[in-house]
Amino acid sequence: MMKKIWWNVNEKYLTYVKNEKGAQALEWVALGLVVIAIMSAIAMGVGSSDIGATIVSKLEEMIQGIGAGS
Repeated sequence: MMKKIWWNVNEKYLTYVKNEKGAQALEWVALGLVVIAIMSAIAMGVGSSDIGATIVSKLEEMIQGIGAGS
């Protein structure tokens, strides 16, 4: 009797633990937020210096190059 109850509880527990719906979407959202944070730090921190202008121009070249490759 106890063994049957244990298996039922264990089965119910595993259905919730193994459910990973939405985990990949959450990872992509977190990655996007990290990229936005880095871009914001670059734009605010070094926007007026020569290094900032170089970084911004290189990023613009990379973004424009994305569409040109196809």
